[in-house]
Amino acid sequence: MRLTLTVKLVRRRLPAFALGLGAVALVATPAAAVPAGTHPTGTVTGVTAAAARHPAARAAGWTPVPGTAQAQSAPATATYGGDLHVFVQGPDGQVRVDRYDTNTDAWSGWSTVPGDAMATSAPAAAVYGGELHLFVQADQKVRTNRYALDTGAWSGWSTIGGTTSASSAPSATVYGGDLHLFVRGANGKVRTNRYTLGTAAWSGWATLAGPTGANSAPSAAIYGGDLHVFVRGTNGNVRTNRYSLATGAWSGWSDVPGTARAASAPAALVYGGGLHVFVRTGGDDLRTAWYLQDSGAWTGWSTIDGPGASISAPAGSVYGGLVRLFVRGADDEVYQGQP
Repeated sequence: MRLTLTVKLVRRRLPAFALGLGAVALVATPAAAVPAGTHPTGTVTGVTAAAARHPAARAAGWTPVPGTAQAQSAPATATYGGDLHVFVQGPDGQVRVDRYDTNTDAWSGWSTVPGDAMATSAPAAAVYGGELHLFVQADQKVRTNRYALDTGAWSGWSTIGGTTSASSAPSATVYGGDLHLFVRGANGKVRTNRYTLGTAAWSGWATLAGPTGANSAPSAAIYGGDLHVFVRGTNGNVRTNRYSLATGAWSGWSDVPGTARAASAPAALVYGGGLHVFVRTGGDDLRTAWYLQDSGAWTGWSTIDGPGASISAPAGSVYGGLVRLFVRGADDEVYQGQP
């Protein structure tokens, strides 16, 4: 069953929303909590009990991801093997995962990624070299695990070497044939490392130049042939930097125009020809702005009602032709909505 949220949930309609996303509406997909095949993780827990709960003060149009997430962090998403995977940090430093299949309109149920992740942050996920790579921060280092469809198994957790000085969750994206990893380091700087499949080696940690002012974990997306990185600044603004393979250089840090009122790390994704950025405000709302390469300009920030008592940064993914947003709720469950 699909429920369409009426246009009144978007407090300020912008013409560009229709240009970028096709409609100024949120669509929620309360997928049934039924098994969706074998998942390469631990025991599925709490599907029936969690589906029966009705959290208070949840805005219409947002629905809980079925099952007991036990989320201790913001979610992260990745599409792999035809399914949408959602990850969170769980109890005791573990990583929890649920998987949605648009063909069956069903979630697999929450389970635990095998091994001791030792996570102290939200996870990040990216698909590279035919495998699903998973990252978490652990004691200022970054830990990684990867899953391969051909073996149906996880590789096991390991620590990426070097002096990371990580003070945030990581972010990962693929650009120029390499897997790029970002974290917030000391003094509000952003640290980066790059993995090359051909050499099976990391380049080593380096610091992006310039006065970053990062006050959150970074987010990264590829748009217009460039790699874009975003962070929350020190006054609730959103800061951005852009790397071009053509020039081999970063553009330098600047503010996304307008009043973001960000109280969380940003999430960035590409859809409908635009680069979209989402943040959570100090209340329960989400704010969004997007950049169009054709015009070379950002839209103003607009507000979307949150699910009620959301307490994490949003995560976003394009799957099944739709933008899907996820946040952690105050009840440690994960909620989904679709702009």
